[in-house]
Amino acid sequence: MEGTLSLFDWRPEPAASPAPAAPVANAAPASGPRILVFDCETTGTDRVRDQVIELCVQSGLSEDAPSQVWRIKPAVAIHPGAQAVHGISIADLEHCPTFEAIAADIAAVFATAEVVVGYNIAFDIDMLQAEYARIGQPGVDFSGIKIVDAFRLWQQCEPRSLQHAHQRFVGNEFAAAHTASADVAATGRVLSGMLRAFNLAGQDWSQIASVCDPQRSSWVGPSRHLRWEGELIVLGFGKHGGAPVHELAAGPDRGFLRWVVERDFPPHVGEVCRAALDLPGDQFLAWAKTRYGQAAPTAQPPFAR
Repeated sequence: MEGTLSLFDWRPEPAASPAPAAPVANAAPASGPRILVFDCETTGTDRVRDQVIELCVQSGLSEDAPSQVWRIKPAVAIHPGAQAVHGISIADLEHCPTFEAIAADIAAVFATAEVVVGYNIAFDIDMLQAEYARIGQPGVDFSGIKIVDAFRLWQQCEPRSLQHAHQRFVGNEFAAAHTASADVAATGRVLSGMLRAFNLAGQDWSQIASVCDPQRSSWVGPSRHLRWEGELIVLGFGKHGGAPVHELAAGPDRGFLRWVVERDFPPHVGEVCRAALDLPGDQFLAWAKTRYGQAAPTAQPPFAR
């Protein structure tokens, strides 16, 4: 994967004549690189467990560019929080093909692309590649493709320092930037401006905090390394991300938890992993609920990207 297309490498292409609408697999622009815009919807956000249920590709950037949508029947349930975001139910997918049945068609479309565009596209690529791994087939080869993430491009082109935020949400620059007292005062003014701009003024602070980080209510402790999923604690990082900690401790990969305990992770992460290694599963979960409480259910879990 070549990574995000550099702004310094970009040159405007001559305007091409509009191409007639055609199936994505056969569409080709009159000039310039072959651009594919890509997005998928999923049963959830866990790369190991969750699956793609809708995938759309569009050939080119214009409003009338041809596109193709696949809906896919998953082998796992759709998380209620995910369904609240994309509105797709299991019933909607009952007569749709499995991913394996259309994997070759999807791969053929990506094989023609020179540039792939998405919004926060790393998630979509990870979920797509996981589907190919799940059926024992090689994933899409992105090695010769330029990846352009519109979200990251926005971050690079529109700086988000406190000084920039003050200019946008307060209306002017502020003096003595980067002294603690000035930064604190400026942050208060910026937040007040943001609350007005985003129609959050008067909202409950719990709701505002959930907008800042929708997953925070499920965290075990003060970091995202561990989280509650129902009554289980799962890892939020690493190759075993999404695995219940007590199941990992009882299986052949318990050495991963030993590794975590020995490394410089936040203290609560080592404490939980150590307890999972030392206690039987039921005792561990009882200890964890007493020690850390349990995440409260949320109306909109962390699936909006």
